[in-house]
This record gives sequence, structure tokens and C-alpha cells, in this order.
Amino acid sequence: MLKRFIKAEQGNVAIVFALTLLPMTAFAGAALDYSRAGSARNKLQTATDAAALGAATAMNVSTDQQRIALAEALFRANEIPGASASAAMVGGKVVVTARATVKTTAMSLMQVPQMDVGARSVAARATPGPPACVLALNKTVSGAISFSGTTDFNAVGCTVHSNSTSPQDLSVSGNAAVVAGGFCSAGGVSSTIALTPEPRKNCPQLIDPFRNLPAAVTTGCTYANSVQIQPNEQQTLSPGIYCNGLSIKGGANLQAGVYVIKGPLTINSQATVTGTGVTFYLTGNQAGFTINASSALNLDAPKTGAYGGVLIFQDRTSNTGATNTLNGSAGTKLVGAIYTGTQTVSVSGGSGFGQQSQLMPIIADQIKFSGSTTAKADVTGFNMAAPLPQAGSDTRLTE
Repeated sequence: MLKRFIKAEQGNVAIVFALTLLPMTAFAGAALDYSRAGSARNKLQTATDAAALGAATAMNVSTDQQRIALAEALFRANEIPGASASAAMVGGKVVVTARATVKTTAMSLMQVPQMDVGARSVAARATPGPPACVLALNKTVSGAISFSGTTDFNAVGCTVHSNSTSPQDLSVSGNAAVVAGGFCSAGGVSSTIALTPEPRKNCPQLIDPFRNLPAAVTTGCTYANSVQIQPNEQQTLSPGIYCNGLSIKGGANLQAGVYVIKGPLTINSQATVTGTGVTFYLTGNQAGFTINASSALNLDAPKTGAYGGVLIFQDRTSNTGATNTLNGSAGTKLVGAIYTGTQTVSVSGGSGFGQQSQLMPIIADQIKFSGSTTAKADVTGFNMAAPLPQAGSDTRLTE
């Protein structure tokens, strides 16, 4: 009997199958666990990619800590259960690292209750393009930057950028000839000529570079009455607070410093004005400027200091919506930024206007060009109070 049992083979297949089924089931369960872990890792990778790209692209942040906080917030917006992430700035790149825990089913029977998965993304904006020497800050108006009539405009080594999302944000009409290192519009472009290089549309809105410049002292009056220099007169002017405007029709030599003008700044067509290290700070109910053609002007902004590189600065809270006039000629040399954050600048130059000025960016709510103008943004020798904005090319993942 015992011998027959030992020699019997009828049940061997069932026993072998039973013994084989256990590891097969374990392997199938492990494969399912690994598949779930892989799916979780893909979700992590997608979230870290989006967070790194979003933080690197953002234009409304100015510090590394703000960019790090934005990246982490963008990751959390994906609401991935059990996931955590941290961000860092490394060499100007946004690095986002994330981890998550995936509970196992079959593998828990083999004393592996969970699996850890991770993802890492690195995003960087490509090398920034040339600085903007014409920047319109208005975010909605049509034709925030316009070139009309027989405008002959040339932006040497710098770009034209508009923050408006209007479909006709950047407008070129008539027989205008417009050349720049680049054209970028947060909205659309309407042009009667082919622009070179081709304008970029739907660009990010550049942040106001001078938004954090300190306000000048405006209390009191150094000169209570309106200061006027008549034709054929010659005067030397000193920095201070001009409480009823400044009008120059004759000759003026401006000593270095900040000229706080409460009211209009007017430089007439026959005036001769020189000054080095000068900033005009425009404030008050009538804040604004009129600089007429054929004026013999030679004005340079300060090289350093709170208003380094800034020639004309409008108090953003003063006389909002006003229009300033800038009519130059070949004899007009204005070196420094012209800033009217909540006002329009109307530019109409004669032949050669701006060619002597290596630094003459115009940053305003809106900018209207006619006539001839050359804009430049060479900051060599200047410690700018704030860097001129640059619109980098598209952000990309580097890892």
C-alpha cells in the first residue's frame, strides 16, 4: 500500500500547479503595485514640470524667494494626495523636487507596505533678449504704442514692448518706417508694414522697472513763485523744490541734483539748456513736461544714486492721464530714462533726434510716435536705479 502511494503520480500536477500559483500571484500583484507607483510618479513629474515652468515664466515676481514660493504654490494646486514638494533657485534656474508615498497591496504581504516615488524638474528662461527702450505700461488700451504718419523710428540694440492685451495693442500706420531689436505685445499687432523681426504676440507683461523708486521730498518750497527764464536771459539753476513750475525760454545751466517741479516743466523751442547729473521729478496737479523742437539741450541723468540713469520721473499719483510732449532735433541730447508711469508721452522728433543719446529709454503709460526718433538703452557707465526690463525668450525645461 505504501509503495503504491509513493509511486502514484496522478496528483503531482495539482501539487506543482498549487506551488507555482503562489509566486505567480505574487509577481502579478507586484506588477500592479509597480504600475500604480509609476502612474503616481508620472503625476508628480507633470506637476513639478508645470510648477518649475510657471515660476520661471512669471514676470510679476522680483526676488528668488517669491519665485520659490510661487513654484511651491503651483505644485500644491495639483492636490496630489500624500505628495510634498520643495523649490529652490540654483544658478538662476527654478528647481522643483517632489516626493510621494504609494501604499501597496500584494507587496504588503511581502513586508513592503509602501513605495516611495519622486520627481525633479528644472526650468530656466533662455538668455534674456535686449532691454526694452520703449515700454508702454497700460494693460488694456488699444494702441498703447503707436507709430503714425511718416515716422522714422529706430531702436538701436533694444526692443519695443507693450503690456496691453488689446488686439491692436502695438499700432503702425501710414508710411511709418520702424526698426527695432524686437517687438513684443501682450495683445496683438496692427501694422501697415512688415516689421522685422516679426513681432511676438501674447507676450508676458513686463513689470514696471521704476515702481519701487523712492519718492522725492516734496514738502515746502525752495522757489515759491514760478521760475521763468525769458529769451535772451542766461541763468544758473540749483536743485530744489519749484512750487509753481519751471519755464525755460532762454539759456540755463543746471547744477547737479534733483529738481522737484510742482507743476509743468516747459522748455521752449529757442532755449539752450545744459546740465549733468540732473533728474526732473514731476509732481502736483499739473505735473508734466513740454520739450519743444529745435531746443539745444544737453542733459545727462545722474550716474548713480536713488535716481541713477533717470532723467525725467513723474510721480505716479500726480496728474494721471495727462499727455507730455517731447519734440527733439539733432541738437537735442537727452541721456537718461524718461518715465511717466501714468501719463502718455507724445514724441515727434526732427531728423537726428536721439542719435546723440546713448541712453534714452521711454517708459510710460502710453507712447505715441511721429516724426524721427532714435531710441537707445546703453547703460555703460551708469549704475541704474533699476535695471531696464528684458523680455526673455520662452522658458524651457533643462532637466
